[in-house]
Amino acid sequence: MKKWLLLLAVLLIQACGNSSENMDSTDSQEANPEEIETTITTPEIEEEEPQADAENRQEEAYFGYYVGFFEGVDMNFDKDPVPFNKITISIDSLSSEMLYGHSVVAGNERPFSGPMVVAGDSITVVASEPGDDRYDGVFSFTIRPAEELLIGTWKANNQRLAVSSRQYKLEKKTFAYDPALELSEEVGWSNLYEKYPKYPDKSESLTEDVSKFNASSYELKKEDVENMYQGDLEVMRNAIYARHGYSFKNRKMRFIFDHEVEWYMPVSTDIREQLTALEKKNIDLLKRYEQHAERYYDEFGR
Repeated sequence: MKKWLLLLAVLLIQACGNSSENMDSTDSQEANPEEIETTITTPEIEEEEPQADAENRQEEAYFGYYVGFFEGVDMNFDKDPVPFNKITISIDSLSSEMLYGHSVVAGNERPFSGPMVVAGDSITVVASEPGDDRYDGVFSFTIRPAEELLIGTWKANNQRLAVSSRQYKLEKKTFAYDPALELSEEVGWSNLYEKYPKYPDKSESLTEDVSKFNASSYELKKEDVENMYQGDLEVMRNAIYARHGYSFKNRKMRFIFDHEVEWYMPVSTDIREQLTALEKKNIDLLKRYEQHAERYYDEFGR
C-alpha cells in the first residue's frame, strides 16, 4: 500500500513540473510590449510661409537706391538751366498705404512721402517733398521690382524755376565706398566753369595728370602736385568726395562726375565723418596747391 502511495506522489510531481514548463514556454513566446518596435510613417507636410513674412519680403524688393539722370522737360533757357543732373532716389520704408523715401541731387537731400497703389508686383506713388525749400516739388513714379527700375516725373512747386519739370528712368544699385575707384584717363571737359567760357575762343580742359594719382589710396607728396593745373588738382580732390557718394552743389563738379565718371553715385550731402585719415591729409595738401596753381589748361592757348 505504501509503495502505491509513493508511486502516485511521484506521478503527481512530474505532472506539475510539465505543466509549469509549458506555462513558461508559452509566456516566453508572448511579445513584450517594451521590445516591440513600432514604425509610424508620417506624411511630410510643406509649411506655408507666414503671410506677414511673405509681405515683408515683397516690400523689401522695393527698398534701396535707384540711380540715373534727372532730365529737364520744361526749361526756361533764359535762366541757364541744367538739363541733366544725376539723381539718387532712396525708398526707405512702407507703412500701410504710404511710402517714405528721399532724393539726393545737385547737393540737395530732400525727404518725400505719399500714398501708393499696388498693381501686381509694381507700385505707383505720388510723393511730395516738404515744401520748405525753393526746389521742392512732387514725385510721381512707378517701381517695377522685377526689372529693378523706378520710372516717373517730377514737378516743381515753383513754376518759375529754370527747370520746372523733369523725367527719369532709374536703375536699382547698391552703394559701397571703394577707395580703389579710379578716374578714367579719358576724363575731360570743355566750357564747364559755371557760365564759362567768357571768351568764345577759349576752352577749359583737364590734362592726363588728373588720373595720375588716386588720393584715396596713395599718400601724395608735394613733388607729385606742385606743377599741376588748378583744374586737375580740384578734380583729384573732389574724386575723394565722389568715392564716398557726395552730391555736388558745384555745377562744374556735377557735370564732370555725373557725365564722365561711370562709377559715381550721389547718396549724401555730408560725408565728412566718412573721410579716412589719408584722405584728409591729401585734401589739405591739394587745397594748398590749388590756391597757387594756374587756373586751367587752355587747349587753344592764351
